[in-house]
Amino acid sequence: MDTLIKYYSGLTQPPTVAPPKQWDVKSENFSLNGPIPVDPSNGDKWICRCGQSKNYPYCDGSHQKHNEEKGLNDSPLKVEKGSDMVYVCRCGYSKDKPFCDGAHSSLKKIEFEKENRGINGLIRYSVPLISFVFFGVYLKNHLTN
Repeated sequence: MDTLIKYYSGLTQPPTVAPPKQWDVKSENFSLNGPIPVDPSNGDKWICRCGQSKNYPYCDGSHQKHNEEKGLNDSPLKVEKGSDMVYVCRCGYSKDKPFCDGAHSSLKKIEFEKENRGINGLIRYSVPLISFVFFGVYLKNHLTN
């Protein structure tokens, strides 16, 4: 029940089409559980923009091989010491590469909808009907007594 409440709170229409993928994020780095916070308060940070780093979200030089294989020109992003905290995307669907723009939320809703299609259909159509039946029984009992 908690899953259903979580799904329906604030959601009027489930998304049906995933946003376009913007770049490749290695499967080990991929997640729909939100971004990775990077705090540059204690020193410069080099953020991976190719998604292939074994030390994601930090650059480990993997972009060089990835660029050669894919014909790309990705390079790391320097976030200077003392800058504000940044949030690095883990899904590869953000339009603000390498930063999170919330695209993972849409993907999670689509995934939930696919996994629970039968439950959602049942709830969407049966809850109003059940409510109507119970209300009818309530009225019948109170009007005839």
